[in-house]
Amino acid sequence: MALAIAGGRIAALGPRSEIDRHWRAAQVLDAGGAIALPGLVNVHNHTPLVIVRGIVEDLGWAPAYTPSIPQGYRLSPDDAYALSCLGAWELLRSGSTTIADHYVHADRLMQAADLVGLRAFTGGWVIDVDMPKVAEGRWEHRQTIAERTLERALAFNERWQGRSPRLTPILVPHAPDTCSRDLLERVAGIAADQGLQVHIHLAQSPLEVKRIREREGMTPPALLGETGLLDCHTVAAHCIHLQDEDIALVGSKGLRVAHSPLGNASAGWIAPVQRLEAAGARIGLCTDAKSSDLLEAMRMAIAGGRILGGGLEISAASVFGWATAGGAEILGLAGEVGALRVGMRADIVLLDGSAANLRPLVRPLGSVVHNGTGANVRHAIVDGEVVMRDFRPTRFDPDALIEEVEGVARRLWRDCGFAVPMSSTVRYPLEDCSPA
Repeated sequence: MALAIAGGRIAALGPRSEIDRHWRAAQVLDAGGAIALPGLVNVHNHTPLVIVRGIVEDLGWAPAYTPSIPQGYRLSPDDAYALSCLGAWELLRSGSTTIADHYVHADRLMQAADLVGLRAFTGGWVIDVDMPKVAEGRWEHRQTIAERTLERALAFNERWQGRSPRLTPILVPHAPDTCSRDLLERVAGIAADQGLQVHIHLAQSPLEVKRIREREGMTPPALLGETGLLDCHTVAAHCIHLQDEDIALVGSKGLRVAHSPLGNASAGWIAPVQRLEAAGARIGLCTDAKSSDLLEAMRMAIAGGRILGGGLEISAASVFGWATAGGAEILGLAGEVGALRVGMRADIVLLDGSAANLRPLVRPLGSVVHNGTGANVRHAIVDGEVVMRDFRPTRFDPDALIEEVEGVARRLWRDCGFAVPMSSTVRYPLEDCSPA
């Protein structure tokens, strides 16, 4: 089989002989024996948080709520750019060609996605609390913080709107507990007036649920309903700690849910995504900040769903759909990405068909989902451009990037008071970062 690409879209699919007869290629990517997939759609990420992985998993359930680590306020724009470039490269390297990404220094995140060649929905966090104090268990809402972060977010959207068909700015109120009711209402109004896509964390922890019950006398989904955010194009990440009435509410609104099975499981939680989907919510898959491998996330989604009693109804086909066409629908890209069809954007990943973990290839979809890893991705194409060839990016030097990020990470961790071993050699007992 072969594909012809023209104008960034899939122009033809069929036997190689037919394609050669009707198309003259300016460039040929010989991927004989490869397994072709639509580029994966990863609907919730924080690329600079590669800085904390391997450490934060054993310290707390989320970096923003964990003290004494390199949180966003410690990052300079250049720090954020270097870290985001690595995070974006790893996402592409693992097969994600479309991502949603948000954190601090949104311009630098967008520039990183552009460098790597991803299709990206990007924004900077809108909050009205002092985030360092939240990590210490104190929520202090301040109007000055709201004005500053909202002004930055709107200026960012104005700078990037329409600049590239691959790059879409989004509006990102961080979470119900880090945004006051007034700020959530303002975001909903702006999103409705300007047609902006909203991304938010929702019901991601018992702490958030407790905080909103104390502050508002209701659950986080109920608060989003009252502030108008359930009536916007809102993508809500996690949606773990929900009551029956919450599931009914968000289902009735057709909420777009970014399911993060890996990150949730690392904290001991499983989101009720099958119940959410049955109630009317739309499901996409993401890796968040704990991993970049959406194939691994698919397996965890299957395991989590079956542990919750979903049985064999949650299958390779269902989770693959969440990671492709489902994610595309959530991001407003239905019919554009998420499938290999004539007329759709040429976002394609090609897996190494000779990899031992994918053989024997009796049922390709099952082999890919149940046995594949991001390391099997050999080539990647975004918008018709080959952005990864033979496991290496085509737009930048990954070795130089990793060297730069190592320096950034060591400095930031030392600034937090951690003693970081200079050697990368792993010994037993394991050398690790430890408080100085």
